[in-house]
Amino acid sequence: NTVYPKISDAATDAENISREKYKAKKNLIESANDLTTQEKLDAMDKNYDRWNQELWQNILHFTIISFSTVGIAIGGPIAVRNIYKFLTIT
Repeated sequence: NTVYPKISDAATDAENISREKYKAKKNLIESANDLTTQEKLDAMDKNYDRWNQELWQNILHFTIISFSTVGIAIGGPIAVRNIYKFLTIT
């Protein structure tokens, strides 16, 4: 019961950090005086693409972590029993 809130909090924190990085880079691009309009647009597109990639990576990572945690929680007792049986047989 305590694992899910921790995973959710970590996912939310990762999303917030990613959003803050995106906004900071966006502000830097907008305030740059040495870039042409086209260069700014290209930089904004790359920044958005990177942010979107980070979001999907976070979703993938936390999905894997969630399923692994659930798998260990469910399969853990069964695995321990099987290992115990194996050790008692030999």
